[in-house]
Amino acid sequence: MDIRDLRPPVEDGPWPPLTQLPPMTFEPLARATSWQQLIYAQGGGFRPLLMDVHVPATPRPAPVVLWVHGGGWGEGDRRLVPLQWGQQEFFQQFVDAGIAVATCDYRLIAEAPVEAMVQDIVAAIRYLRRYAGELALDADRVAVWGDSAGSHLSSLAALAGSAPDPDPAILGSQGVGEGRADVTGIVWWYGASDLTVLPELCEFLWATATPEERTTLAERYSPVTYLRADSPPLLIMHGDQDTMAPFDQAVRLHEAAVAVGAPSRLLVVPGAEHAFLGADIRAQWQTGLDFLAGLFAGGRAPAAARACSSLGKRSPDACPRRVVDHRNDAGSAHDHPGRQAPGRVAPNTDQAY
Repeated sequence: MDIRDLRPPVEDGPWPPLTQLPPMTFEPLARATSWQQLIYAQGGGFRPLLMDVHVPATPRPAPVVLWVHGGGWGEGDRRLVPLQWGQQEFFQQFVDAGIAVATCDYRLIAEAPVEAMVQDIVAAIRYLRRYAGELALDADRVAVWGDSAGSHLSSLAALAGSAPDPDPAILGSQGVGEGRADVTGIVWWYGASDLTVLPELCEFLWATATPEERTTLAERYSPVTYLRADSPPLLIMHGDQDTMAPFDQAVRLHEAAVAVGAPSRLLVVPGAEHAFLGADIRAQWQTGLDFLAGLFAGGRAPAAARACSSLGKRSPDACPRRVVDHRNDAGSAHDHPGRQAPGRVAPNTDQAY
């Protein structure tokens, strides 16, 4: 299969014209096949949206993680990774773990509204499913992982896309245009989950909207809006000293998931700023990888979250709210008194309740 054939059809013809075709397959990562500059979507008047896919030599077909970059909805492209990583190293580690990794561009706020960004991520998920055979991917094992703005967009696309009757206006018809947009799991790193309590962000994302319109849009484009008991399992990770993305957004996402019985795990990274600055980001990455590897192997959410999911509500007997202090080698548990204010969560805590 020629990589240049992996382009979704554009009904009104490609625009702008495709003067440069993507390169043929080559091997920039060790022990992998890398497809670079795949055009996964292209709307009239907009630039082609590109995707890179790195597939491990084994296993084939491989499960795949779609990495969605951050950048405040206004910066970055598919090559942007967290600050502490080199790009090559970041993607190589997925491959070395036997998991394919795809990374995509999406339209930014100077080009299009946030509505278009979400549709782009949906298009990327659909693209991976549609061309899974050609790319040696497993179409039934697709997960999303984003950081900062990327976690907002990826979780929103995945949660809305997995709804039994998804909203066509949310999903759009970019790229492949139709097909499944559900995922196996979601890793959410220090992002936004409930825009209704972030008025300044809403003013930025919808600068020309009226206050009333922003209220409606904030709810519609908040991941918490689309949580259900059968939502994909969530791993939520956030530093409790984040001054860019409020830590409370992680708590809101987790508690909203628990409230509807969705499988969710909240991991608090003590003392960490945005992008896990001040903490060992490699340890956080490994936690995310282990979470997805378990799902790809046929598992579900962590035990405590799974118990809550089966009940559809909190139960002090079946779902004790506990905090594990990882500094204690014995793994002793401490009673969780309930929701705590940002910056006051017990240090080194893994909250799964």
